[in-house]
Amino acid sequence: QSGRVDEACRLASDCGQAWRGLTWLGGRPLSADGKRGNPRRLLWKNQCRAISGKMTRLAGAESGRAGGGGGDRTLYPSLAYEAAILSLLADDAESSLSNPALSTWEAALHALLRSELGIIEEDVLRAHNGGRLDRLAASGGHFPFPGTEADAGFDRDVRGHDGDLGAALGRLASCPAGEEGSDPLRNGMVSFLVGEGAVEEYIRDLAGVALETGDEDGGGLLRFAVHLAVYADSALPGCVSRMGPPDSSGDGDDGPSDVSLLELLLLKYVAVLSGRRDLWPQVALYCSLLPYGDAAVGTYARFLLRVHSERERRVAIDAARRHLGPDMELDALRSAVREVVAGDDGGADCARMAGEDLPPAGLSLHAARMMRSVGWLCLRPEHAPDALEWANALLRRLVLTSDDDGAHCGGRVFFAPKFFVDRMLPAGLAEDAVEECEGREQERGGDDEDDAEPLAAGSVSLSFALNLQAEFASIEAFLGAHTRYELFLDTVSKTSPCHESDRLLADGDAASLAEREIASRMERNTFRQRKMGLVRIVVESASAAADALTEVLAGTGGWLVDEPGESAAAADGEDPAPRLDELAIMRERFLPRAVFMLHEVLDSTAEWLEQAVRDTVGQFGREDAEDMLLTLFASFDPADRSSRGPAADAGALPALLTSSPAAPGHWHKKALSLASVVANDGNALHETFSMEEMERFLSLMAGSHVSLMRCGDRGFLFDG
Repeated sequence: QSGRVDEACRLASDCGQAWRGLTWLGGRPLSADGKRGNPRRLLWKNQCRAISGKMTRLAGAESGRAGGGGGDRTLYPSLAYEAAILSLLADDAESSLSNPALSTWEAALHALLRSELGIIEEDVLRAHNGGRLDRLAASGGHFPFPGTEADAGFDRDVRGHDGDLGAALGRLASCPAGEEGSDPLRNGMVSFLVGEGAVEEYIRDLAGVALETGDEDGGGLLRFAVHLAVYADSALPGCVSRMGPPDSSGDGDDGPSDVSLLELLLLKYVAVLSGRRDLWPQVALYCSLLPYGDAAVGTYARFLLRVHSERERRVAIDAARRHLGPDMELDALRSAVREVVAGDDGGADCARMAGEDLPPAGLSLHAARMMRSVGWLCLRPEHAPDALEWANALLRRLVLTSDDDGAHCGGRVFFAPKFFVDRMLPAGLAEDAVEECEGREQERGGDDEDDAEPLAAGSVSLSFALNLQAEFASIEAFLGAHTRYELFLDTVSKTSPCHESDRLLADGDAASLAEREIASRMERNTFRQRKMGLVRIVVESASAAADALTEVLAGTGGWLVDEPGESAAAADGEDPAPRLDELAIMRERFLPRAVFMLHEVLDSTAEWLEQAVRDTVGQFGREDAEDMLLTLFASFDPADRSSRGPAADAGALPALLTSSPAAPGHWHKKALSLASVVANDGNALHETFSMEEMERFLSLMAGSHVSLMRCGDRGFLFDG
């Protein structure tokens, strides 16, 4: 069976049985020079068939008696092996299939294939011999070589099964190895020997069984069915891809179908592979065999949702690029991210997947899953534009659901988008995306749009990338400003504007006038220094929050306003309307909110400073308190701190009441200036206000104007 006939002959010769080796070589045809081969080949083959048949019957009888004793015998009599050799060499399929030594389906298949080879060999020799006889009659040439004289009408056919290969193949089903023909592998070999129709019927039946068993046997039968179907469809184009599902009716060609049998097998096997973590690197290969690109992309995208660790994600992306190609790899990543970010959160049914990490504290499972999905696009620099596009899409969703976010996170509004920006996204993502798009524009000849190569569907243009960069910066600025706002509120709530003075001398203490003057001065200086420290804490926190919020409101062109352009609002081929609608909703919802937040910072700071003024006046009286506070105000005013002594110029004092950050009037003045910011057409802020919000804003401006008039008056401020 292994073809090592020469080695077997040498072994027989070394054992002193050279005659046995020569017997095995009797089937070789005589060469043209008559020096090699058997001149009596026909006689040799007939004798071998007769001997092997008799020996097989004897071996079968002896084997039956040995098996009837209840023993578990693993070897057959030597007679069986001798008969097997002769029957195989003589192309005697009848004896081979009856020989107990050839009881496996592989051995039986080998016997049939050798018999088929014998048919071909005999046909060639007969044709050759017939040609020689014709030439002999025409030219008086040489007689045929001995052993090749037989013609097709010879009464004893030496082909092993009377020339009827189909009848011999039918014998395979009753071979002792097949358990009444139930072995699918053996039956598959039979179908390939019979012909294409049998192959199609076998694959259909096998696929039905494999799809039902699935991974019950570790996916072994399904694996075999998939590989066989792929091979058959490549060897016989359309053999499997034109078949419908196993339950379809027809004669093997089911015509058009939504899912072909080949696709159904591949999808089922990919599902089995997706459930085996050790086989994940193979998923991309079988997805690439799917007959349609969309099916391959969608199937691989669904698989990607199962992969959570960064190492395994890199392996999956490398496999996708190797088997699917860069374009389909990116399409699969986009589809996977879209499925998570734009899909439903599943509500209470959202459960952890196998291998998925717990969400960080304060985040829902779905929010964490959406953030991690964007990480798919952050693993390769060429995917940076798509990563930025989907990062912005997720940020818009998280910001717009900020109220729900705050409810889940104990009142920490915007916690999820802040966590996403600070912890999940790589630094410099927006800049990397623009740089990648600039490189693409140079490669495709972007200087002349008419001559440039068209963008692939779904690609991010340079103009769109610039808008995405500005959008990301705007949202990041708003979230940063909100953080500053929360820190300010925390600072104001924890920093009291009032504190007791440290009295150096009690009222009843005996001390001279000079000693009391010195003690009083030291007490005022200590109080002022302590008050200055508290004021500095509040003023610095308020300034940081006010500057951050002002940056959001007074940004060039307006917050979340795109630069105009057909390709600047969405990726190529995508509908820009959903994104533009979300940006408009965010402007209407959060710009008025940012204005009110800024006014709250300014007004609360002024109120805190007024309390500090009243606390000082209450403990030291108007005259001493005024001197202390003006010195305090001057120390915070850059123009006054270095050029003049504290409150030295009486004419400069009115301006100091509104120019020094330590003075309440300074913050009321900044609050009143919000009217100019909102009215500026370049920022388009007033367009986002509703009627109720505008009335509230105008009321706040009126109150700020009154407060500024009150705190800008020296007498009124210190007299209370």
